[in-house]
Amino acid sequence: MTTDLRALIDQYSAYDLWANTLFVRRLDREPDELLDRETPSSFPSLRATILHMRNAEAAWLARITGAQQKWPASEETNISDLLTHSVRMRDHVAGMNDAAMQRIIAYTDIKGNNHQQAAWQMLMHCFNHSTYHRGQLVTMMRSLGMEEIPHSDLVIYQRSLKQG
Repeated sequence: MTTDLRALIDQYSAYDLWANTLFVRRLDREPDELLDRETPSSFPSLRATILHMRNAEAAWLARITGAQQKWPASEETNISDLLTHSVRMRDHVAGMNDAAMQRIIAYTDIKGNNHQQAAWQMLMHCFNHSTYHRGQLVTMMRSLGMEEIPHSDLVIYQRSLKQG
């Protein structure tokens, strides 16, 4: 069986939205004090980590679509805003054809450096970036003594697809 690039990226996009939803739903049950409590990681809190994920997803979508990049993506500090941007990404990916996936895109990163990359590579980076930070969320949640930490491995998502 062969899987085309478009199907692979489409699955990663759906997985990204699924996994981000697990974390937002879980963390939405917590008080602001816990979301903002300083916890050693790449970003100082659970909320800061999630908002960074939101900002990055918005930046990559802007690069891919040619829209103006905005950092931060929004002044909104509610963690559910991540899902707004994950849905936008998912919707955009669902509408991409093979040519759009292969298209080489020139863009400038937030430090002002110029780059060129295929859209599918940019998308893979974006989804991998969110996975990296979801792993940090797990560690942060454990260090805060939290329970009911989401299991967001890709294989769990893939098995859920088979189960319907």
